[in-house]
Amino acid sequence: MAIVINEYQKSESPEIAIIGFHGWTGDEHSFMPMAKSVGIENAKWFMPRAPYKTGEGRGFSWFSGSDGLGWKYEKTIKLMDELTEKVFNDGFPPEKLYVIGFSMGAGLAIEVGIRMSIPIGGIIPIAGMVKFPDEIRKEATTESRGTPILILHGKRDKIVPLKSSIDMVDLLKELNYCVGMEVYDAEHQIPMEAVELIRSFIKKHANLQV
Repeated sequence: MAIVINEYQKSESPEIAIIGFHGWTGDEHSFMPMAKSVGIENAKWFMPRAPYKTGEGRGFSWFSGSDGLGWKYEKTIKLMDELTEKVFNDGFPPEKLYVIGFSMGAGLAIEVGIRMSIPIGGIIPIAGMVKFPDEIRKEATTESRGTPILILHGKRDKIVPLKSSIDMVDLLKELNYCVGMEVYDAEHQIPMEAVELIRSFIKKHANLQV
């Protein structure tokens, strides 16, 4: 199965790469509004489509199954490896790679970052959760502890409760990651306040002019 990626850039010679993992029922176009809103001129966005259909008649999912039947995610693991290889082959070094995920994609952003054998520029999970914390404890590399992490969540989120991100922070601190968290007044969405936090975080850690 070929990986489906939507790419977006304004600069002819972008300095940083940003991977955007959409949420449940999303697709490769879901992150395009945010890519434009974040407005980092010298960034190239890589926005993949999840490999599983949701069964809802629309959109895609990073996992297939249920708690009762078990979960399948082998296609997603393969996709992640192919995607990061593509980013690096495009000439972006690991320290210039930022991984962002929304909702279901937030946990995936953590998965990508903590499995790296070298620190990357940063990880930004938004309104998400870690479904399998024991897997994170097992897969986290020593080298990835150098990757800064910013967790974002709306305090009125009823789809993925704020506590999910609080638990994510506790888990990552337990594993000695440098992690910060920002809470804003929103439901299960990415408001402009979050977009501004994302922009500031990336520009700070990429040493870009604000």
